[in-house]
Amino acid sequence: MNCKNCDAAIQGKFCSSCGQQVDTHRITISHLSHELVHALTHADKGFLLLLKELVTQPGIVARQYVEGKRKKYFNPLSFVVISTALSAFISYKAGYFKALAYPQSPRQPPLPYYQESMELMVGNGKILSLVLILPLLAFFAWIFFKRSRYNFAESFVLHSFVLGESNILLILIFIPSFLLAPHTVGLNNFIFGVVFQIYMIIAYKQFYQSNILMVILKSLLIRFLFMASYWLLIWSFVAGRHVLFG
Repeated sequence: MNCKNCDAAIQGKFCSSCGQQVDTHRITISHLSHELVHALTHADKGFLLLLKELVTQPGIVARQYVEGKRKKYFNPLSFVVISTALSAFISYKAGYFKALAYPQSPRQPPLPYYQESMELMVGNGKILSLVLILPLLAFFAWIFFKRSRYNFAESFVLHSFVLGESNILLILIFIPSFLLAPHTVGLNNFIFGVVFQIYMIIAYKQFYQSNILMVILKSLLIRFLFMASYWLLIWSFVAGRHVLFG
């Protein structure tokens, strides 16, 4: 028998070339339901297993993954894409980021095009998370932990896990808190930022295994440089659009 996936000759229950199971029975609703439950709860490689382990061991999970323990964990890029999409959709439906962009007691904008920059972020949260937030954080961490043995791509994996889990925390804790008390959206967002910073410190300590004081200092500098770069890029885009198109 030949494998239906790669056409290699097969002996046994699995293809020795690509790993696909020999028995590829017809797809039914029952089959799809089983696959969904299996993907979420499988003891060795489930989505829920990853969520549980990332709560307290984000750096350890990322380190094990980049060092070759990849069958155990859900793919980090798939994880961050799925969690970002869910977070963006639920945030939009809940009006979370819209409430941040349009506060009930508006103050004088701190700089020109501020409101447009906020609107751009609210309307394009999913894309910006993947093309700006993730690469910027990974880049600055790679620079600050240059002496470690990990390269930029491996830093990217670490931050995929960190951002993915932070998206889940936003969905499960901070958006429900906002819905219960919409007028506290600013405080809610501030607490989320503090939790994210602490989570970054834990992840960096576990992943890079550096001195805790240096990890705290570097994580704060990374967060500051990331936020400055992120806002500068967004603001420059909006300002440039005005210059070019009026």
